[in-house]
This record gives sequence, structure tokens and C-alpha cells, in this order.
Amino acid sequence: MITLENITQRIKKRNNSKYTKDKAAVLLPIVNIEGKLALLFQVRSKKLRWQPGDICFPGGRMDDSDLTPEQTAKRETCEELGIPLSEIFILGELPKFIASFGLMIYPFVGQITTLANLKLNTNEVEEVFTVPIEWFINNSPQHSIINLGHKGTDNFPFHLIPNITSEWQKRSAHNILYYSYNNHIIWGLTAQVLNDFINTIR
Repeated sequence: MITLENITQRIKKRNNSKYTKDKAAVLLPIVNIEGKLALLFQVRSKKLRWQPGDICFPGGRMDDSDLTPEQTAKRETCEELGIPLSEIFILGELPKFIASFGLMIYPFVGQITTLANLKLNTNEVEEVFTVPIEWFINNSPQHSIINLGHKGTDNFPFHLIPNITSEWQKRSAHNILYYSYNNHIIWGLTAQVLNDFINTIR
């Protein structure tokens, strides 16, 4: 029998959980290249299902074993770049934000002491490259719009639900940022985090 007491207990248990599946962390890695500070970027492996070939910072979703988002950022960086934890120094944290698909992103800024020990996880990372921070200070991002929508599948009950067609329907429009550096396009969430960082230090 369902009672208010049972419902209350279930909700309390759920509210006390960590919800790690809804959180992610990224690291903006600063490296010293010939006396100038630069940011390190990853090109996602073409083997990946989600956004293969896109440019991103090291990072990913929180695991249940991660006690904090900072720990997630460090762990993911170690796993993806193959460097020891001792070569990562966290300098600070940028404001967290919610991505358009509901994921809470925690960005951290850190220093990587050397690139000599990189051993890329080729299942996730195709290659890495660096861009001088000064370049981003002198070059603002460009803007565009991306539309999100929905479309029912062939077995959707169109005859039962009014005002739903079998065609794509626009749901929302989102402003996106992108930077064009040499042959690389840095866009989406990565460009958003990057722009926040540059505006903070400018």
C-alpha cells in the first residue's frame, strides 16, 4: 500500500544521494612554452561516439569514487594525458554552470609542469596542441546560433497527442561561441569555459 510516509521516505533518500551522474569537471591546463603561458587542448578521438574530433579540455563526469569535482578534474586529466598527479597544480576554480542538456560543469584552472611525460590515452585523445593565452586575450570569440528541436519516431502516437507533427519542430535557440586558431575550431562548452576564463583574467 502506498502511503504518504513511504513517499516521504523515498524522496528523502533520493535527495541525500550525490547525483554524480549529473556533474562533470574540466581542467584548463596552463603550460609554459618557451617562457610564455599557453593553454593545452585535446582533440577527441575519432573512435568516440560523442563528438569525435571535437576540441576540449581534459575532464569528464564524476565517478562515485570522486569526493569532489576537483578530484574528478585531476583524475580525468591523469587518465587522458597519462601524466602523474604530482605534475598537476590547481590554481583556482571558475564559476560552475549548467550546460543546455542539464549537466553541471565545474571548471578548474591548473598548471601542468611539463609536457615531456605525456602518454595520451588514444581511446579518448587523438592529439593535443597549445595556444598562447595572450592570443585569446587579443582575439575575441565569434558568435553563432544553434537550434535544438525534436521529432517523433515512426511509432510515435501522433493520432493521440494533439499539435505534434512528424516533422522536426524547433524547441530552442542557443548562442554559441567559437574561436578559429590555425586549423582548429574551439567551440561549444569548451569555448564558453574558455571565454569565462579569459574575461576573468583580462
